[in-house]
Amino acid sequence: MANFSPQTMARNTVIALLREAREAGWVRAKFEIKPDGSVTVDAGMTTQEGGDDFLASDLRMGK
Repeated sequence: MANFSPQTMARNTVIALLREAREAGWVRAKFEIKPDGSVTVDAGMTTQEGGDDFLASDLRMGK
């Protein structure tokens, strides 16, 4: 096996994971490849809700 750089190995891993995620019907899959070759994955079978639990009344300024 050839010596691949960490970025190349991470890229190949992400390609394989994306292929499998699409085949499995995942709703979302986000991958971030860092310069050192590490990969951050955010994936799920459901849509991500707004991610914001604040109400408009919580955001008022002053008293």
